[in-house]
Amino acid sequence: MHFYRYFLLSLLFLSHVSLAACQQPQGGSQTSADSILPEPPVATPLPLHSVVPDSVSKDYFDHPLHIPVSLSAAFAEIRPNHYHSGIDLRVGGKVGENVYADADGYISRIRVSPWGGGKHIYITHPNGLRSVYMHLNDYCEPLASFVRDYQYAHQTFAFDVDLPPDSITVTKGQLLAHAGNTGGSGGPHLHYEIRFADNDQPINPLYFGIRYTDPVKPTIANVKLYPASPSSVLDGSRLPWFNVVTKKGRKGSYTKRTDSLQVFGPFYAGIFCYDVSEPSTGRNGVERIELYVDGNLFWSYNSPTFLFEETRAVNALIDYPQYAATKDYYILTRTLPGVPNSPSRPVAGNGVISFSDNSLHSLEYRVYDLKGNVTKRLLKVRSFSAPPAVEPLPAVARGESEPLDYRRPLRFRRSDVSLLIPPYSLYDHDTIVHNRLQPSGSLLSTVHHFVPLVNDIPPHFAMTLSLPVPEGYSSLASHLVIVSVDGSRLSAQSTRLQGNRLVTDIKSFGSYSVALDTVPPSLKPSNFADNRRFAGNELLVKISDDLSGIATYACFINDSWHLAEYDPKTASLMVPVRGILQPGPNSVVFRLSDAAGNSHESSFSIIR
Repeated sequence: MHFYRYFLLSLLFLSHVSLAACQQPQGGSQTSADSILPEPPVATPLPLHSVVPDSVSKDYFDHPLHIPVSLSAAFAEIRPNHYHSGIDLRVGGKVGENVYADADGYISRIRVSPWGGGKHIYITHPNGLRSVYMHLNDYCEPLASFVRDYQYAHQTFAFDVDLPPDSITVTKGQLLAHAGNTGGSGGPHLHYEIRFADNDQPINPLYFGIRYTDPVKPTIANVKLYPASPSSVLDGSRLPWFNVVTKKGRKGSYTKRTDSLQVFGPFYAGIFCYDVSEPSTGRNGVERIELYVDGNLFWSYNSPTFLFEETRAVNALIDYPQYAATKDYYILTRTLPGVPNSPSRPVAGNGVISFSDNSLHSLEYRVYDLKGNVTKRLLKVRSFSAPPAVEPLPAVARGESEPLDYRRPLRFRRSDVSLLIPPYSLYDHDTIVHNRLQPSGSLLSTVHHFVPLVNDIPPHFAMTLSLPVPEGYSSLASHLVIVSVDGSRLSAQSTRLQGNRLVTDIKSFGSYSVALDTVPPSLKPSNFADNRRFAGNELLVKISDDLSGIATYACFINDSWHLAEYDPKTASLMVPVRGILQPGPNSVVFRLSDAAGNSHESSFSIIR
C-alpha cells in the first residue's frame, strides 16, 4: 500500500503547514521582494451562455464523420496532467475514414507533430467558434499541397503555422482529410474539438447537436473517505476508507460492499466513476457529480469548459497518489485555495464534512451523463462526538525542509543543488522536503529527492532545477544531462549549461541526478538493404538513442533534402519514395543527432 505514504505524512504534519504556520522563513530562502504577493496568473473563462444555446443553433455544426457516432472518450475526462479537451470518435479501428468540415469557415492553423495530436486542422467559423481535428492520417487538397510545400520550403516534417482568413476557405461538408493514428494516439480515431475563437477555450462539442445514443447509466466504481485532520478516525482507522473491498474466498475473489461506518472528526470524500456510451465499451468521463449530505446538496462537480493554461490543476482535484499508483481517479470534495476556476464546487466551505453529534447521517452521490441517466450511491455514517481509542500513526523521518507559501516563490539553495519554485505552482501552503540519496550505476552525482510534505501533487508551473557539473567532467559538460531517477530507470531532462552548472525545467517532484551521454543515436533499416534493389514506395528505418533522446533527424536522397516522418510509437522514420527514386543506384543519407550533441550518419545505395 505504498500510495498511502504521503497521506501518512500529511496527517502527521498537517498542523505545521497551515496558513498561520507558513510564515516567511528565517535565513533568507525567499527574497525580500517576495513580501509583495504577485497576482495569481488566472484568466477568466468565457461564460457558456455567450454561445450556448442562444447564438448557435443545434444544427449549425455537422458531424465531422458521416458514419454513426460512437464515442471512445468524452469531453473533460481526467488524463495525466490535463483534461481531455474534446471528444474521441471511433472510426472502426482502421485509418482512412473521411473527415469533413463541420461548418463553413477558413483554415486558421495547421499543425504537424510526431507527438500529441499528430496532424491537426483548425477551422475558424463566422459564429466566433473554432473546430479542431487531430490524429489525422493525411490531408486532402488543397491542404495536402500546402503542407507538402511548407515542409519542403522549411526542410521540416513538424511545423505549426497560423493562416490568414483569405488563405484556405472551406464549406460545410467539404472533405478535409482522413482519420488516422498519428501523434500520441492509442489507436485510429478522430479527436474533435470546438473552442471559443477569442481565446481557444474548449467547450463540450456534444452541446452542439451531435446525435448519439446512450441508454447506459454511469458506473460508480468506488467511493473513498479521507481523514481531514490528524485526529480524524474512519471506521476505527486513521487511514482512508474504501467503500468497496475485494476479498479472497474459497471460490476466488469477490467484492464486499460496505454501507455504513463510524466517523469522528472532519473528513472529505472522493468518488471514482465513469460512463459508457453505446456502442462504446471504454470508460468515458461523466457529465456531472453531486454529493448530498443528509438530503442537502453539499458539493458538485461539472466541467463544460476550461482554460488550457489551467488544465494542469486537474491533479489537485483528484487523489493524485492513488491515481499515480493505480490510474483510478477519485475526484475529491476537498478544495485547495490555489486551484483557479475550479469545477469542484462545495456549497460552502472547502468541501470538508464535519459532524459534532452522535447521530446517523447519509451521504448520497448522484452521477449524471449528458443524456440525463443517473446513478446513485448511498452511504450511512454514524458520527461520534468523543474520540475513539485508535493507535497513533508511526512517526515518519524526513530530511531538510523549507516551508512554502504557495503565493510566493521558493528558492531552495544549497551548494550542490538549487530548486526554484515559481509562485502559484503549488495549490496550498506546504513544506518542501529534500533528501540526498547515494548514486548508483552510471549516475555521477548525489541523487536529490524533492517532495511536498502534505499534498504530493505535480506543480502547476515548471520548476527550475540546477546541479553543479560533477568534478572531473568539465571537458565533457556539453554531454552531461540531468536525469530523473525512478529505481533503475533514468529519464533525461532537457538540459542547458550555464557556467559550471547544469539547469533544467522540471514538471514533477521526485529524484534527480546527473548522467553522461557520449553515445550517438543509432539507425537500422527495416525494409531495405544497402546495394540491394528496392521496389517499395516507402523506406522504413528504426532510430533510437540510449539516453538524451533524438533531437534532430534528416534524410537526403541524391543530395537533396527529402521528407521523413517520425512515428514515436514505433520509433521509426518513414520516407515516401514513390516518384523520387531514379532508375539505377540512388544515394540515401540519414543524419541524426541527440540532445547531448552526439551525431550519427548512415549512407546507403538503393537500387531502383
